[in-house]
Amino acid sequence: MIFMVIAFLMMVGAIIGGLYFWGIDPLDRFNQLIGKAPAHKEGEPVVPSVTPPSFVDFGLLIVPIVQDREVRKQAEMIIRLEVPFEKKEIVAQNLPRLQNAFLEDMMAFLPYQLRDRSDLDHAAIRRRMQVICDKVLAPGWVKDVSIEQSSLK
Repeated sequence: MIFMVIAFLMMVGAIIGGLYFWGIDPLDRFNQLIGKAPAHKEGEPVVPSVTPPSFVDFGLLIVPIVQDREVRKQAEMIIRLEVPFEKKEIVAQNLPRLQNAFLEDMMAFLPYQLRDRSDLDHAAIRRRMQVICDKVLAPGWVKDVSIEQSSLK
């Protein structure tokens, strides 16, 4: 039993030593979590930690365009949502609510937009989808809505 404890402690020490050798401070993140991170030195510039953007793939949104009580066209859009990293899972869990809200709004909006135009106005659609995201989820949960690809058939 004692040999197992000693072997475990040696293995943990080897892992920590290896991480230090490769330039990774394993205790730095732990100290930040518990609030004992070292104070900022005056000679060094402040480097803010930047988290990379995180995305939730919405997928394909197919909107039938009803004009004069008939389905005249069909709009297809591949949508991607830019979200804060900490909200990624919550937004992904609420995708069915967003799908319903997007489809409902686009079925009302696109027929009026396409009466005078032959193509989709991506800027107007993105603004409307951003407003819908703020209403359905909460303001700030979705930073940006991007339309990766669209077609009108």
